[in-house]
Amino acid sequence: MSDYDYWSKQGLRPLFTEIDMMPPEQRRFAGKLLIIGGNKNAFFSVANAMTVANRTGVGEARVLLPASVKGQVPVTSEVYFAPVENSSGAFGKESVAEMLIQADWADAVVLIGDVGKNAETTVALAEFMRNCPKPVYATRDAVDAITPEVADWSMLREAETGLLMTVPQLQKLLRTLYYPKVITLSMPTNQLIEILHKFTISYPTMPIVTFHNGQIIVAQDGAVVTEALSDTEWTQITLWGGALMVEMAILKLWNASAASHKVFASALLNKS
Repeated sequence: MSDYDYWSKQGLRPLFTEIDMMPPEQRRFAGKLLIIGGNKNAFFSVANAMTVANRTGVGEARVLLPASVKGQVPVTSEVYFAPVENSSGAFGKESVAEMLIQADWADAVVLIGDVGKNAETTVALAEFMRNCPKPVYATRDAVDAITPEVADWSMLREAETGLLMTVPQLQKLLRTLYYPKVITLSMPTNQLIEILHKFTISYPTMPIVTFHNGQIIVAQDGAVVTEALSDTEWTQITLWGGALMVEMAILKLWNASAASHKVFASALLNKS
């Protein structure tokens, strides 16, 4: 434990033993996950996320890609395409309807990234976030895409929005929300933890996972858990590959009533 009652430290073993780390015996109870991402020049993260989801043990998984990648990926019953009319080949306003249709099928959605950097994608994902009633988990450049409109969609969403993000992305999130605390790359870990403690009290349905000074930090609704990166099988590279967010989302499906900071912290040590 730590000197703060809201801050717990996890070691080599999961701290929260009540979290069920194994998939349900019947696959139909293991959850349905929708993975959204990709653009015409990059879609590897989506394929990798699908592999991770199936390996972890999700009940069913689908991926939604922009139609600009048709012909570049194998067509299977789990692959769907959203219409794209913009020149970037990334999701745009014409993609939102298909996003919401697929989200209606799912129990949770992972925005895995490779969505590109363009204004149309930001607008499209903001509309999706405003109208999607399901839990959404975002990482990589998907975080950058949904952050500019966070003040808009965060006030309308009742479902959880989990973010696996770098410290610079966290800086931008707090600035966009006009949060009166400044985060720096050089600040002591305990100061960042205190900020996340207070921030997630203000935004209790926005659990955050980040990495700072060798520590993975998980925060939700005021509670904070830290885990030394060296005590996990993750590295500073694989942490941001997308697999961790997929595993966290699936473990949350299996433990829907548990607090997300407990689920996400447990996922850091899960051996899928």
